[in-house]
Amino acid sequence: MKTAYIILLALVLLACTGLPPQNFSPTTVSAKRSAGWNAADVAAYRTFISDRIASDKIAGVATAIVRGDEIILLEGFGKRDVVANLPVTEETFFHIASITKSFTALLMATLVDDGVVDWDEPAIQIYPDFALETQQATDTVTLRHLLNMSSGIADYNEDDFDIDNSTAQDVLPFLESAELLAAPGQQFSYSNLSTTAAGYLAVIAESGQDDALYDDYADLLEDTVLQPMGMTTARVRVSDVANNPNYGKSYILDGGVLVEADPEDFDGDPLAPSGSIKANVREMAIYVQTQLNEGVAPNGTRIVAANTIREMWQPALEDYGLGWETVLVGDVDVVLHEGSFDNYLSVVGFMPDRGVGFVVLTNSADSAETFLQDVVDEIVENSTGTPTAVELNAMQTAQQINWGISLVLLALVLLIGRSTHLAQKQR
Repeated sequence: MKTAYIILLALVLLACTGLPPQNFSPTTVSAKRSAGWNAADVAAYRTFISDRIASDKIAGVATAIVRGDEIILLEGFGKRDVVANLPVTEETFFHIASITKSFTALLMATLVDDGVVDWDEPAIQIYPDFALETQQATDTVTLRHLLNMSSGIADYNEDDFDIDNSTAQDVLPFLESAELLAAPGQQFSYSNLSTTAAGYLAVIAESGQDDALYDDYADLLEDTVLQPMGMTTARVRVSDVANNPNYGKSYILDGGVLVEADPEDFDGDPLAPSGSIKANVREMAIYVQTQLNEGVAPNGTRIVAANTIREMWQPALEDYGLGWETVLVGDVDVVLHEGSFDNYLSVVGFMPDRGVGFVVLTNSADSAETFLQDVVDEIVENSTGTPTAVELNAMQTAQQINWGISLVLLALVLLIGRSTHLAQKQR
């Protein structure tokens, strides 16, 4: 009996090694597991980028990998100027194109926090002259509809908008004759006009003016979002960066050879809120960190409230939220946005459950399409060492169950031991 008692006690003590320490938390569990992006992961990723630049004939790439406040990788590859043999660096400017849409939504989010507007406020309440094709749509389309691409405005309406001979002041009047696919909130259509309208409505809501929408949008975005966040060199106007020695060139493939592309960007672009920002990878890493930190920039400045920025990520129709798309890569939710304009092609994203974010900027849209798809898969795969919040909760629950079972077994052992002791005394 004594031998059995000792064996049972040993088993209980073994089970008790799984007891959670007093300071147990998901963070302590995370620290014990591989966090992903170790030195080998970083080296493999750098090799992946270098190999694909060569095989896909991409002139230059800048990339960043961040985890919380930590910059894991910040590096340029290839050339920003092929003829002059100038390298891509962390300071090289790239056109981020439609990634600008997430910035426009963030600008609107600051106004939501300030009580100036509400996501579900009808556009006509901000700008009484606002009109869509039907009165019902005019009365009901909201800022949320415009930003999450459910306004009903068809994407092909942009083909009829004379961008080269129009100004920002022409956008809102043009929408009155733009064809609608459906009532607001009913159908997804990725529309530059829709986001642009939201950006200019933000200007009108903030200033009450509609006579200088392009300049007012550029100034408001820079003063309200970019500068406070620490993105001090990012700009809307191309003239502000064109003469900067860090401003790179973009390239197209001509007969399998990289050739400098003719620039398409210009000051006064009436669709600026949908795709106009020029930025370097270092400052785009700041942007991703601000997203992962739920609205707090690395410099400590809170740009928007945590609940506001989380609402921006929530997918609506076609998994598109307020300036962000959510895609499933393997079993990981990735919040991201791609951008393509002026022969630049880029992607920016993050995995909220894993605390990892990324920036990939390229200056060769023609040759980088397949690369951009593959690089996201590569990043996610290297990030899977970090346990998700669900996994951490499951681990904590398992620990607690183990603890409970161990306590029950320990009580049984003590009870058996006491009973044995009393039986021996009675003999």
